[in-house]
Amino acid sequence: MIDRRTLLVGMLVAVVAPLGAAALQAGEPVRYDEATMSEPKVIHKVAPRYPEDAKKEGVQGVVVLDAVIAEDGTVRETRVVQGEDARLVEAARTAVGQWRYEPVRDEDGKPMELIFTVTIRFALS
Repeated sequence: MIDRRTLLVGMLVAVVAPLGAAALQAGEPVRYDEATMSEPKVIHKVAPRYPEDAKKEGVQGVVVLDAVIAEDGTVRETRVVQGEDARLVEAARTAVGQWRYEPVRDEDGKPMELIFTVTIRFALS
């Protein structure tokens, strides 16, 4: 006899497995894993502009972004992971959005999208 927990787990596996396969087929970005992947190579980097008003106010900080690197090496999207000052966040997103990477390839040599974490430090000297 099958108890309710076994039945529920079986139903969840039946639902989750097809969704996982669909996500892979849809070309969802893969998160960068330093243990198994080479770091993506930046071929064009734009330095963030320190916002003048933030500079005058003595605002400093760190902005951490997840950058979605498209198959062609452009940054398709940025997602804010950490950042307290909206001006610094916007400056970091504007700069990183212009970066270009060598296209990232899977083990078969096909271009793929990758999520890569970028840290930008704003510090006054």
